[in-house]
Amino acid sequence: MSFGESASIYNATRLSYADEVVDRVAEVLGATRGRSILDIGCGTGIATRQLAARGFRTVGTDVDADMIEEARAVGEAGRYQVADASRLDFADAEFDGATAFGAFHWFSDEASVRSIQRVLRRGAAFVVVNKNDVGDFRESIVEIVSGHVALGNARPKLDYQPAKTLGAFGFEAVEEAAIPVIEHLPPTQALAHVRSMRLWEEVPPSLHDTVEAELRSYLASQLDACGNFQRRLSVAVVWGRKP
Repeated sequence: MSFGESASIYNATRLSYADEVVDRVAEVLGATRGRSILDIGCGTGIATRQLAARGFRTVGTDVDADMIEEARAVGEAGRYQVADASRLDFADAEFDGATAFGAFHWFSDEASVRSIQRVLRRGAAFVVVNKNDVGDFRESIVEIVSGHVALGNARPKLDYQPAKTLGAFGFEAVEEAAIPVIEHLPPTQALAHVRSMRLWEEVPPSLHDTVEAELRSYLASQLDACGNFQRRLSVAVVWGRKP
């Protein structure tokens, strides 16, 4: 199963980015209405729509056609297209900025970074955003699932250093900020979030009920007084500018 086959689950369960995160990104991009922004690895367009709501002219791209199909179903269809980050089909210096929300670890290679830089105007920022668990949510999920399945790619962000990557492949004035965020997830949404993770694709259907029962037990033990699971995050915002 491809990641995109989980697109409807992904769109229904993944939370939007906190206002303070999107505000910081907008500030870096230059919060002027009408600026053209390329959102790369946009998935179902969650962050693309948040940027559009702040007045940016956004174009979302993703390599996964199912994700783009879901994005088009939810938002403005013409805003999205299937594209590989390493071979962006846009003119040189076409965009006033670019973003990658929760996706850059999948295409943080030289070919992709230089492709992104090519389509930006001089001085334009490329902003990378990642939700990093401060608590043990992800590690607990990995431990539970790996108790039933030998996971092939449980930690895709291992050795991932976006600031170093941007600097190594041509961006200048690289900066980084960390924004603390707490997501409050009802148990059903927390469980659905796990099913939207790439590692879930490695769980055979015959084991779904067994693994989900163990996940429910873990989540039930972690609920706050309001009956929600608190996912504590440090959201990293990293950016550099095209020289």
